[in-house]
Amino acid sequence: MQNFDISSNDKKNDNINSNSDRASKYCYENTNVLINNLNIRNSKDLSFYEAKITAAKSLDLRQKGVTGKFDKEHFLSIHKYLFEDIYPFAGKFREENIAKGEFRFAMWEYIEQELDKLLESLKKENYLANLSKEEMAKRLSYYLSELNVLHPFREGNGRANREFIRQLALKNGYNLNLSKSTPKEILEASIESVIDTKKLEEVIYRCLDNLY
Repeated sequence: MQNFDISSNDKKNDNINSNSDRASKYCYENTNVLINNLNIRNSKDLSFYEAKITAAKSLDLRQKGVTGKFDKEHFLSIHKYLFEDIYPFAGKFREENIAKGEFRFAMWEYIEQELDKLLESLKKENYLANLSKEEMAKRLSYYLSELNVLHPFREGNGRANREFIRQLALKNGYNLNLSKSTPKEILEASIESVIDTKKLEEVIYRCLDNLY
């Protein structure tokens, strides 16, 4: 993957800004509130309803099991399912550059081609088949870190990325239960994974349960 400028990490949607001098095309005029299907104009209210809706959708996905073939369409469909009731851009790559503090995510023009490369690498690894728990944790950490750097969507990257990785673990006979870790620990490990995935590997290893 290209060397993008990275020095912080994703936290909340109202902390992610369009990485330009102009207002974000995804926000209501003169606000940082994302345009949404509920027409909510307050960021706190939007976050509340978004969390409730996506929690229910996430539960549905856990009950469905593996929902695709770990290609681009599968990845996009996860984001679409989670956020289609909230955002008109659900399941679509962002079309502007975004940043969080000094952290600049991948330039939007390169997102699709970089994702294609990443998923092709996953295919060449036979979708991580027949790995030990330790090796599984390492490779899941790698792919989660790469997806986090890409940040393909305007909002909802963390949830979509983690669901994709959860399904990848499930395909290989592992249940990835991140509730065994704290949100703070996951966030810190994700930040550090840009430079070194060791801490994220440790978190994922602890959260992996062998189903067989």
